[in-house]
Amino acid sequence: MKYEQPYGVSDPNAPYINGDPSIGRPGSIPPAAAIEYPQREIIAMINAGGFTPSDADLQQLARAIQSGKVIYGPDTGAGNNYSVTLNPPLLAYSDGLALWIVPQLSNTGPATLNCNALGARNIVRRGGDPLAAGDMPGGYKSLVTFNALHNNFELYGSSFTGAGGTGFIPILTANTNLYVNAATGDDTLYDGTAPTISGPHGPFKTIMRAINETFKYGPSVFTMTINVAAGTYNESVIIPQVTGPTTIIQGAGMSSTIVNNTTDSCFVVRGPNNIIVQNLRANVVNNPGGFSLAHWAAYLGATIRVKNCLCGSINSALGWSFFAYSGYVFCDTGNHIVAGANYGSVFAANYNGVINIGAPGSLTLDGALTVANFANAGVNGVIAVYGPSWSFPGAGGCTGPKYLADMNGAIYTFGAGGSFFPGSVGGSLARGGQYG
Repeated sequence: MKYEQPYGVSDPNAPYINGDPSIGRPGSIPPAAAIEYPQREIIAMINAGGFTPSDADLQQLARAIQSGKVIYGPDTGAGNNYSVTLNPPLLAYSDGLALWIVPQLSNTGPATLNCNALGARNIVRRGGDPLAAGDMPGGYKSLVTFNALHNNFELYGSSFTGAGGTGFIPILTANTNLYVNAATGDDTLYDGTAPTISGPHGPFKTIMRAINETFKYGPSVFTMTINVAAGTYNESVIIPQVTGPTTIIQGAGMSSTIVNNTTDSCFVVRGPNNIIVQNLRANVVNNPGGFSLAHWAAYLGATIRVKNCLCGSINSALGWSFFAYSGYVFCDTGNHIVAGANYGSVFAANYNGVINIGAPGSLTLDGALTVANFANAGVNGVIAVYGPSWSFPGAGGCTGPKYLADMNGAIYTFGAGGSFFPGSVGGSLARGGQYG
């Protein structure tokens, strides 16, 4: 909209003047365009802001600006090639242009943005580095600004420090699902967002690929659920030692979803994370480092909750099923099974680690089991189980000591007595250990 000078005046910048009858000076005559065009422009902004013009609200222009709709657009592109259509249409990229966009999918690496078909431009981190995978999470609003000098968009967010920086850490904005299928999945071709394949959407092949995707997100009130289809997964599932969202690893059943360790224990959680594993089987079948391994292990303040799971082979006098080393393990309410033949301990808590055995529940011994100590608490470790509401079907097949509490370790059964745990030999106390 241009300036509309007074009617009948040739100067395009002529001011409007008031009439003065006392000196015979006529006032300026406003042309129709001077009244119509400003109203049209204001109405267009009000409409673009999502409002219906009304004389009942004389702040609609301000509200339309507040809405931010003219600099916001959902992505309609494919993969890392983002595309948005702004209303009114953007006519050209200009230095300082700022836009909010909502990607359909999280970027998996360098990405571009095309606004109103003006042409794709690279999106970079502040400092000029290409985007890293997960910088622009799907469904999460991202702010970009145009840099005319470099002819690209800069992505803004916390901790954008260029090369060597920590990068932007997005958070989940809703409870979210990922899918894993050893038979049909692929860790490269698919994004893990669907149980069946449709274009780029489909399951991952490994649980660790889903874990890596999950821990691109920081902590939030929302949960990531990794749905693992029936099948055999030959991998150790190791949670990164960075703070991420609460994560549920959901198997399809303890007899059909099988995890065989490869490089470490079956499931390992470190740091300030909270992981739930349920409805699957874990087997310790490899010990490449020659050290003690476990089905479920929590270290250094981490928490792992195990629900309705089967503890398979270990076959090591130093192997454990539930192991807390300065961490927290919850053998949660539900029905669990131990099917291995030779364990160091089913429950082992050391160096201030805590194992809490939920109630009511049961742990079935499926076949003969030999243990060094069924329950082992050492170096201020604690094992707590509400004995009156917990049972061990098949306990008669267990050979070895019932428990050992050593070096100020403590085992609490809430009065269930010294014969509570399975085993063919009574338990023992040493160096300040307690049992009760």
